[in-house]
Amino acid sequence: MRLLVFAAALLGLGALVAAGGGTFWESVSDWVESLGFWGPLVFALCYALAVLALIPGSVLNASAGALFGVAVGSAAVLAGATAGAAISFGVARLLGRPAVARYTGSGRLARLDGYLSRRGFESVLVLRMVSLFPFGVVNYAAGVAGVRFVPYMAGTVLGIVPGTLVYTGLGGALREPGSPVVWIAPVGLVLLSAVGWWATQLVRSRTGVTPPS
Repeated sequence: MRLLVFAAALLGLGALVAAGGGTFWESVSDWVESLGFWGPLVFALCYALAVLALIPGSVLNASAGALFGVAVGSAAVLAGATAGAAISFGVARLLGRPAVARYTGSGRLARLDGYLSRRGFESVLVLRMVSLFPFGVVNYAAGVAGVRFVPYMAGTVLGIVPGTLVYTGLGGALREPGSPVVWIAPVGLVLLSAVGWWATQLVRSRTGVTPPS
């Protein structure tokens, strides 16, 4: 369902640009380009704030690819997502479980708590790859579940790289319609889903724990 929604959003954006929305997109692109070196840094900062606010990142990832290209866009997303994940983790530790439960939802927090408390690195890695829970919710849940910071960040960084490349690639396809990325990115999205399913099964077989759904 997430893949279908995201694909529909991309198609809608492409149709909007084709139908005359190009002027708006050009204005945004011109503004970003006017920032020069600071453009990707400003985007990364905004991305980190979006993570704190629990705003879904898929469309932001695609926007980074469309604005900066796959290479620079991926770097901006990785920087923003990593910073947002680290800050969210610290905020959760500072505020404590009751405040986090009110913000993220006590039901989701309860389901995540038992899973994250068993194997920090593997649990975070799988949740990043399979996207069973929103990125921001996992950040706050890990902060109050007793996961150590270093395994949490390692699982986060490794887990978000494949998805970041795929989604920025899909956005980059809007920037360069004739690029091979137009064909590579959708294939990567399918492979990413398959790897996420495989990772879930692997952890289940090794630990006897089923990731929350």
